[in-house]
Amino acid sequence: PNSQDILVSLVSSDQSLRVLGSDVDELWVGPDELINVRQAQAVEMGVVIQPVEMGSNTFTIDSIEAFEDESFGWAMMFTTLTTEEASTPLRSTAVLRLESGVWKVIQWHNSSPVPNRQVFGVDLTRTLDNLVSSVLDGQDELTFTGGSEGTMTLVFTDVVDSTPLTESIGDSAWAGVIGTHESTIRRITAAEGGAVVDFLGDGSMLAFESARAAVRAAIQIQEETVDAQFDVRIGIHTGEVLRTADGLFGLTVNKAARVAAASPTAGIMLSSTTKDMIGSMDHLRFGEPQIVALKGLSGTHQVVRIDWE
Repeated sequence: PNSQDILVSLVSSDQSLRVLGSDVDELWVGPDELINVRQAQAVEMGVVIQPVEMGSNTFTIDSIEAFEDESFGWAMMFTTLTTEEASTPLRSTAVLRLESGVWKVIQWHNSSPVPNRQVFGVDLTRTLDNLVSSVLDGQDELTFTGGSEGTMTLVFTDVVDSTPLTESIGDSAWAGVIGTHESTIRRITAAEGGAVVDFLGDGSMLAFESARAAVRAAIQIQEETVDAQFDVRIGIHTGEVLRTADGLFGLTVNKAARVAAASPTAGIMLSSTTKDMIGSMDHLRFGEPQIVALKGLSGTHQVVRIDWE
């Protein structure tokens, strides 16, 4: 079959079909408009789907991940467009619907990744690993209500799936949402006697001298984001930290971030060390202990999810 036949077999025949291309004005409404325009673009680009043909631009599918829930599905695809001048990575997401027993695309979005600095003017965190690296590279001097050093409880927060949220509401609106979220975290952290070590994009690192204060702060952050447009996962770990004028250092920093990464969506996860330190607290329940592997750390580790009333 030719490329037009393939496209017809993939997309929904419903007029509610919407496709966002990677260029500024590429929004196609309904199957007829999409099929006609994409067919013309394929001719203009001289693109062929694998296998590669010498002398032609090549569209390579690198990976595809897809899920389904009854009559709806969604997918994510990473591809590469190779020309004589360059290779360009592309990303696509799709919403699919079962139509007469066949999966059909009802919404599709293409994008070409660009650096955050180009869009926002600053380098934003992309993963918890980036947040940890930035913290270890050096931060401003911290101020606590107390004066002790040594053992601290670290809290990592991370907004879940922030990239698709940014795409759905727009950069300006998302900047306002994140600004409000950061203000909430600052207020709660200060009220519990802690310090904000760093904000990077949609993540944060907080430090407390009291493990109980750290847990209270984490619960308040979750409570104040219940009705927000996003979910927040939080990880907490207590351990020895080397504090200098340049920031916090040590294995505790890395483990706290890994515990956060192990937390479920809209969940708070504690290391076993923090759980032992706080004992019991009013209106707080512990889930069953879990044994997990934490990226970059040897062996296995026990973590516990907390629930609150």
